[in-house]
Amino acid sequence: MNNADKAAALILGDRNDSYGTPESDFSGIALIWSGILSAKLRTNITPDEVALMMVGLKLRREAHKPKDDNLVDAHGYLLCLEWMRSGQRPVPEGTQA
Repeated sequence: MNNADKAAALILGDRNDSYGTPESDFSGIALIWSGILSAKLRTNITPDEVALMMVGLKLRREAHKPKDDNLVDAHGYLLCLEWMRSGQRPVPEGTQA
């Protein structure tokens, strides 16, 4: 199984069961981060920006010390971003919606 497939399995299973939908989870994170950074921000952080910043975190970790977990998680955050933007839960290739 490649890293993209591992990420899809996580976000459609364990991740969703543990944290809720990406929209709900990342909206909550965005509110917390916006509150922490309120003195520095002109506008609140969006759920999309949360996903992108988490990808950035994983890329930084990968640049420092490569490991599959970083790549799996980066794929997962991008899949969550796609899910939020499209409003459609991803369907793994070879399965039915």
